[in-house]
Amino acid sequence: MDIYQSTKVSFVPRISTTRWSNQGLLMNNQQQKQQNNNEQNLSFNRPEQLLDNLQSLSLRNYSKYQQQKYRNSNEQNSSLNKFQRFRDNLQSLPRENDSKYQNNSNEQNPSFNKSQTLPNNVLTLPLDNHAKYQQNHNDQSSSFNISQRFPDDVPSSPLENYSNNSDELETINKTSYYPMAFYICVGVSLFLIATTALSPRSKANYHLKPSPCQFNFCNDSISFLATSTTTAMPGWVGTGDMTNVRRDHQASVLANGKVLVTGGFTGSVYLNGAELYDPSTGVWTTTVNMNSIRGYHQASVLANGKVLVTGGYTGSSYLKTAELYDPSTGIWTLTGNMNSMRAYHQASVLQNGSVLVSGGCSNTSVYINSAELYNPTTGVWTTTGNMNSLRGYHQASVLQNGKVLVTGGFTGSVYLNTAELYDPTTGVWTSTGSMNSMRIFHQASVLQNGKVLVTGGYSGSGYLNNAELYDPSTSTWTLTGSMNSMRAYHQSSILQNGQVLVSGGCSSNGVFLNSAELYNPTTGVWTTTFSMNSSRSEDTGSLLTNGKVLVVGGFGASGFLNSVELYQP
Repeated sequence: MDIYQSTKVSFVPRISTTRWSNQGLLMNNQQQKQQNNNEQNLSFNRPEQLLDNLQSLSLRNYSKYQQQKYRNSNEQNSSLNKFQRFRDNLQSLPRENDSKYQNNSNEQNPSFNKSQTLPNNVLTLPLDNHAKYQQNHNDQSSSFNISQRFPDDVPSSPLENYSNNSDELETINKTSYYPMAFYICVGVSLFLIATTALSPRSKANYHLKPSPCQFNFCNDSISFLATSTTTAMPGWVGTGDMTNVRRDHQASVLANGKVLVTGGFTGSVYLNGAELYDPSTGVWTTTVNMNSIRGYHQASVLANGKVLVTGGYTGSSYLKTAELYDPSTGIWTLTGNMNSMRAYHQASVLQNGSVLVSGGCSNTSVYINSAELYNPTTGVWTTTGNMNSLRGYHQASVLQNGKVLVTGGFTGSVYLNTAELYDPTTGVWTSTGSMNSMRIFHQASVLQNGKVLVTGGYSGSGYLNNAELYDPSTSTWTLTGSMNSMRAYHQSSILQNGQVLVSGGCSSNGVFLNSAELYNPTTGVWTTTFSMNSSRSEDTGSLLTNGKVLVVGGFGASGFLNSVELYQP
């Protein structure tokens, strides 16, 4: 039985043997008196009519009848108008008064025969109809009118035809039993204690908040409500480790909510292996390997759910190959090659479903400004307009108006603060306002208000903690609040509440961070949040469908990592 559901409990008062005996004697006395009245009134010939109407009456009301019977026996010659009405909260008649009444009754009826008892099934006397019966009984000079039978529809309102003697009532109240509500509360308390102790539910897994008991005295029902709450605490928690350590890899959130991690560098070799993370279990499973080993590549989730991986570095050469991963089959298939080899480039999925790749390195120390488009329908790459500057290690962001903003980067000799816009409708790049700082290894995030937040990076002379906002409506950059730590090679994720989480990175050569902080777009202020369990840089950060952020692998103070952590906002 589930104790946290509504339970209906009936409480039956315990009646002692002595009390039943007194009541039996009193009923015998009542019958004897009635027989005496019948001898004086020869017209009485149907006593069973009274018995037939005494079947469904309550024990509680019978006690009140006893009390009234006692007073009437002591004052048989008094007028009924002498008394006042009983109080509505009168509960029962004490046992002492039962005995007193019995004595008086025996004295008035010497012929009382104790063997003359009422049938066992006669339990109680109706209160509201007792007045009619008592009136006939008190008027001994008149004959019993057999037509005055108890009505079939016994009224339910208690004590309507009774009067009250204040002195006697005061005595009765002082000696009365506990009210029914007291026994109900005691019974309910014992019930709840017993059922809670026997509950199979684990206190470690449930936080119960019972509401107060709600009593309904109309139907004696009890409502006991309980709620189970599991509120996740904000912060970082470790989850399943990957099979391989890796940095400079890519992570993609699939349509089914799983995360696909591809390629990367272990410190000794570049990888073609791929793994899947299941957020529902926290477990990693290996999937089919890519056709090429690659690091510093890009991975893009297409509108059809497949993942496109482009370019990268094998440890000895730069790649122009591309391949597709199909989550439904777990298989990689080669697709059309790009027109240029490239690593350290950017890939952006446009609103029309095409993929734009831009810049990067095509060979050692050879940076490029070319761009090309991939058509998922045909699997073919076509060149598009070139950027105005050579760029690698830059960032690319798809704006709400469909254009693509690229920021910063490195030309092979110069660190850049310039920015450009790509218009898919024309295939043309145009320069836009320049940032306040030159930067590479930075992050760029498109906010819910349409602006772009750029954070940290390396300027060529030092690591940065400043941040700035790009406004597409004015094509201008403005500084915003600075981060609490200098960071490059870090990760940036937009949470479901609109805030931006940055985590990890490097603050100087050889100093790796496990700290994290939150940016509030409304106030422009950064606040520190919980730190990761491991310092890490060159990792990946992915916003899961459940609102958590998954950071994977990277390189930290302990070396190359296969550890994974989840951030709960």
